[in-house]
Amino acid sequence: MVWQKEDKFSYDIFIEKHKTIFIFFVSVFVCLSIRLFYLQIIKGDRYRKISDQQRMHNTYERAPRGIIYSEDNVVLVENKFVFVALFYPFKQCQVPSDKGIGKLNKIFGKDVRLMINMGYKFGKVVKLADNLTLEEMFKIRENKLNFKGISVLKESRRVYCYPEATSHITGYIGEIGADEIEELLKRDYKIGDYIGRGGIEQIYDKYLRGKDGGWQIEMNSIGCQIKEFMYIQPEIGASVYSTINLKLQKVAYDALRDSSTGRGAVVVLDAKTGAVKTLVSCPGFDANKIGTKDFNKYLKDKKLSLFNRALQALYPPGSVFKIITFAAAVELMNINYEETVLCNGSFKLGNRNYSCWRKQGHGKVNLFSAMVQSCNIYFYKLGLKLGVKNLRKYAKKFHLGEKMGIDLPNEKKGFVPSPEWKKSKLKMRWLHGDTVISSIGQGALWVTPLQMACMISAVANKGICRRPYVVDRIVSPNGDKIYSHKLDFEERISLSDRVWDLLHKALLEVVESGTGSRSKIPGIKIAGKTGTAQNPQGDDHAWFVSYAPAESPEIAIAVIVENGGGGGYNAVPIGRKIYEAYFNMKSEESVK
Repeated sequence: MVWQKEDKFSYDIFIEKHKTIFIFFVSVFVCLSIRLFYLQIIKGDRYRKISDQQRMHNTYERAPRGIIYSEDNVVLVENKFVFVALFYPFKQCQVPSDKGIGKLNKIFGKDVRLMINMGYKFGKVVKLADNLTLEEMFKIRENKLNFKGISVLKESRRVYCYPEATSHITGYIGEIGADEIEELLKRDYKIGDYIGRGGIEQIYDKYLRGKDGGWQIEMNSIGCQIKEFMYIQPEIGASVYSTINLKLQKVAYDALRDSSTGRGAVVVLDAKTGAVKTLVSCPGFDANKIGTKDFNKYLKDKKLSLFNRALQALYPPGSVFKIITFAAAVELMNINYEETVLCNGSFKLGNRNYSCWRKQGHGKVNLFSAMVQSCNIYFYKLGLKLGVKNLRKYAKKFHLGEKMGIDLPNEKKGFVPSPEWKKSKLKMRWLHGDTVISSIGQGALWVTPLQMACMISAVANKGICRRPYVVDRIVSPNGDKIYSHKLDFEERISLSDRVWDLLHKALLEVVESGTGSRSKIPGIKIAGKTGTAQNPQGDDHAWFVSYAPAESPEIAIAVIVENGGGGGYNAVPIGRKIYEAYFNMKSEESVK
């Protein structure tokens, strides 16, 4: 029948639609199941962490940095605790009332409403005030009911106990900048963290920084605190024990500050180990003012207080370089040290006259007397005989033109010129006049005070060079030694015993009867060399390098007074004061 056929046709259509709907829902179910399996099983750990991060909020409490000590365990850098006011926008979403905010404004002397509103809006802890007085702290705690969400906590601050005198050794700390945060985040730093800037603070930051603590707070879906989950106690950083002798450091800084210009540098090394007993750059700066308005004066200071002259300033060595010319001549030329040369105050080479510092001349001088009186004419002629290649070779033997490898940042390597350099850089050929001035430490020859200290220390040790260092050991908060300096670098400058003996004898006589006689101390033999370095930009620089006791050297000293003129008059007295402090003595000149 017709109706039976139509009914069967309708039934087939129904079955077909039913299959389609069934397949559709099965497909949806399978897709959802696969997606759920992917999210919950394959990616489960990742999304669980994301969920926990959104549910948990960490409030960090900065760890105190480690203490920095001097050689004799005197604290150079420590921490003090100050009170800070923080707004926590979590606990039951409470915020201070309008009346409470008004009272806070009076206490802090500023409007904190915007800061509180922003902290609440973004769910972030906000520091409302820093360095609270005891009176301000008590007022906040007395009005705790009106100041909902406000807490007063203790926070550590860095204290530099001997500002200016030790500033370039200790360095300071500063907040991480936007330009370095990407790289430092990889090293477990956070936005807002402080990091060492300069000195020990920078080089040993990973030991000093400690481990931050704080609260882990659980929040609900609208950002309000449900409970305080966990508190982690901050852990102070490790203690750093430096090699600095504070007594010598202060004596050297005061002497340099009171010099004719008040600018320059002093480096004192332990001649036996390379430990830095003193490293002074004057003028210094007060690291306690970092981050304050008072710090701006250092940024604008024409005296460059932030510049570490001991490591970064480059000066011509002047007559101090005659030590190298002397050593090269004795080693290479087998020179007769008794043979004399006439110094009448000038030396003519081609169309140019080269003068001696003593206009009337020194008369007849030999190798010893020329060194003792620092006669330029004798060393001009000696330098010409040696030639520039030998002068440069022996300068390199004493590691001039390279970094000394001290564990402080931003050390400069200086420069020793060569004919090849002059030709490529200045497009000029090397002249005999260049060799003449190089032989007395002038021209395009640049050194740092640290290099001069290392050079004279090597002379004191008959050629043994040691790497200078300022940190002896580092101790963890639980007393374990986690770092100890090792004398891993020792090199001998290969020169004959005759060179060292003659050089030692000449340097002794410089102090006994020559240009360094102002450093004489009864009962102590000092060997040294003065220098007056010409400066194209201004007055000459005054140098004095020395070591004592001469027969068994304990310390080696390099002093430079920037624009100080003659080394014998302005640098030598500073060296004498350091020796007086080291040997606990007073010289005859000091007593007068």
